[in-house]
Amino acid sequence: MDDSSSSGSEDSLTTKRTWREYLKEEVTRDWTDLVLLVGCFATGLLDAAVFNVWSCFVSMQTGNTVYVGLGITSQPYSQPYRWVKSGTSVLSFILGSFLFSRLSSSLSPLRRSTLILTSTLQALLILISALLSQLDIVPRGAGDLVPDNLIVLLPLSLLAMAAGGQCVLSRVLGYNEVPTVVLTSAYCDLVMDEKVFSGVTGNSKRNRRAMSAMLLLGGAAIGGWMTKEQKIEGALWIVGGVKVGMALLWVGWKAEGRGIRLA
Repeated sequence: MDDSSSSGSEDSLTTKRTWREYLKEEVTRDWTDLVLLVGCFATGLLDAAVFNVWSCFVSMQTGNTVYVGLGITSQPYSQPYRWVKSGTSVLSFILGSFLFSRLSSSLSPLRRSTLILTSTLQALLILISALLSQLDIVPRGAGDLVPDNLIVLLPLSLLAMAAGGQCVLSRVLGYNEVPTVVLTSAYCDLVMDEKVFSGVTGNSKRNRRAMSAMLLLGGAAIGGWMTKEQKIEGALWIVGGVKVGMALLWVGWKAEGRGIRLA
């Protein structure tokens, strides 16, 4: 074997080892709140689209829990089976939160490879749901749950699991004031803050709460506009693409401390 061939093999091995070490790095939490704020926009778009077309939430589980409660007395009368969809979403969200939290903790939550993996899994769950709708496997009228439309429970469960994963991410990154899937506590905490009227740069938690509300509202408006004709696949493809973008962000995110430079 000549020297050039040997040198090339060594360089290749060095690069592989370096990439392995790079993926094992823990990323810094600095500026990761921006990623979560993007998640708030995705939540608004997704929940508005899903509720508009399939009459169910996949992120905001308080509303779903109320519908399950109404279902105990066979209400609302116009949609007596809505509790089935809501109950499926609640259980799937819990399952997703459980699985994503255990996966993150077992692989080291802030490790670059872990964040890439969990974001990619969320994207896949959403993109599969988009494909089910695009191919009409889930029919247009599936929001009116009858025995022939039980297939709608499949995308609802996948989307709710992905939402659970996003909520876990907010906890992993340490920004509890931006849970990304609900605003009730954010509204309360926002006005309870003694520095709520401080300058723009004087209260970062206030800023995050306010931005999360505005972005979720904006996403909901876009989601509603996109589903005026009861077509949901476009919204799902967009949210899936956002999740893919998040996964790619973690590839280049700055490491905690001094990162390893790739060869």
